[in-house]
Amino acid sequence: MDACLKPGSWEAASSWLRIGDEKMSRILSLCVGVAAVALLLAGGRAGAAPNKLPPAFKLCPRNDPNTVPCLEDAVDVAIRELASGLKDFGIPSLEPLQIPQLGIGDPNSDAPVNLKINFTDIRIYNLSNAKTSNAKLDYDTFLLSGHERVNSIYAEGNYVMDGRILLIPAKGEGKVSFTLTTLQVDLAMKGEKYAKKDKEFLKITEFPVNIYEPDKIVFNFENLFNGDKTLGSSINNLVNENWKEIWPQLQDPLQQFLSYSFREYARRIFDKVSLDDVFLVKAP
Repeated sequence: MDACLKPGSWEAASSWLRIGDEKMSRILSLCVGVAAVALLLAGGRAGAAPNKLPPAFKLCPRNDPNTVPCLEDAVDVAIRELASGLKDFGIPSLEPLQIPQLGIGDPNSDAPVNLKINFTDIRIYNLSNAKTSNAKLDYDTFLLSGHERVNSIYAEGNYVMDGRILLIPAKGEGKVSFTLTTLQVDLAMKGEKYAKKDKEFLKITEFPVNIYEPDKIVFNFENLFNGDKTLGSSINNLVNENWKEIWPQLQDPLQQFLSYSFREYARRIFDKVSLDDVFLVKAP
């Protein structure tokens, strides 16, 4: 899925779709979403380029062995500040995080739960309530990592569904919402240092994201079977009883989308703010 995160990959993704590979089709679906985010970010570019972090951000020493609490607080503050966006850096609001398009499912699968679902205009709430732990910084090689926990994530948007669950046909189109309970995520920001205007800056090279299986997911698909409430309720119950079968299909595209989004957020900041203005040479 990294294909849609690299320049020049759109033609490759299109050729995969023509081959008819369903997995590659889902990748292209994600690429469309990534492209939309890129356009959203481009549309939010500020005219003046700031060279300092916003005043609310917290600065930490770069080589202090006791800097872990500072790093964890700093990441928490940064996430909360991103909730409303950073206009000066051209970063849109994190609340909600918008996913234009995301598709799951394989029509050729013989799995008991085989639902092809195309999600669109998905809005994810509560990411800014994440709490950071196990923060680590290797300044020399530049690797900043941490563990995030959010008690509850709520999402809503639109869907088109076709498939079956436990041999029962499932079909519908309309509004969807779902709640993920206890979402835990490992983040890592990797970069290469370089000199610019007699200062040291950071080029973000990778931002891998690993999302763990949540404690529970509850879906609510509206208008299943053209609004048949009895059938719709039965399918929603079956989906929620078998959410663990659906989660692996959601996990990878969500990880890729968050990785792309967070890498772009970080890049827009570190392209403009020097490392000396983010990580202090000496403790304050």
